[in-house]
Amino acid sequence: MSKNYELVKRIAVIGGKEGGVTKEVNLVKWGVFDPMIDIRRWQNGEPSKGISLKYEEAEKLLTVLGAELKNNGNG
Repeated sequence: MSKNYELVKRIAVIGGKEGGVTKEVNLVKWGVFDPMIDIRRWQNGEPSKGISLKYEEAEKLLTVLGAELKNNGNG
């Protein structure tokens, strides 16, 4: 099976264990589409389940998460 993605930029590892499954935020180009902000699990350098967002969608997510975290603190 051929690889249908290009990892353009590693942004951050936000969870998981070194050498195991990680949750990452990256800039990924899927197929012929423009690169998108990508939040997903990675294992052994291969993508698993996750979500890809256009820049506009990522900005909205940042806004709503920021407001939620500000309003609710630690839970």
